[in-house]
Amino acid sequence: MIERRLVLDTNALIFLTTEGNIISSGLQDEINMSDLFISAITEIELFAKPGLLPEEEKNLRLFLSDRIFVIDLTDSVKRETIMLRRTTRLKLPDCIIAASAIALNAVLLTADTDLLRLDWPGYYKRNMTG
Repeated sequence: MIERRLVLDTNALIFLTTEGNIISSGLQDEINMSDLFISAITEIELFAKPGLLPEEEKNLRLFLSDRIFVIDLTDSVKRETIMLRRTTRLKLPDCIIAASAIALNAVLLTADTDLLRLDWPGYYKRNMTG
């Protein structure tokens, strides 16, 4: 059973599913050894992208169905989102994504500098690029 949980931010998921992008072997090992999740907001952002080509959509859906779990807006995610939004300058979608990681007690994989700067009890993050 896998013990580690990673929540992938939208930018991390796009990076991982774009052909030609290279990630470090350490990060690849971490991804391979983790349960992977995305927020419902990330799912919406991915498929609402203007100009998304049918082949891109097909590849994203295949990647998501393979081993990604979607975190819906549960009561705990909503509570954390409300607290983050009330006390930080984060945009609502970023609050929901961060709250999803907090509620799941997972590490958020992101390249978003606002999310990397966030210091919040129970919030763990990892820089996608470093």
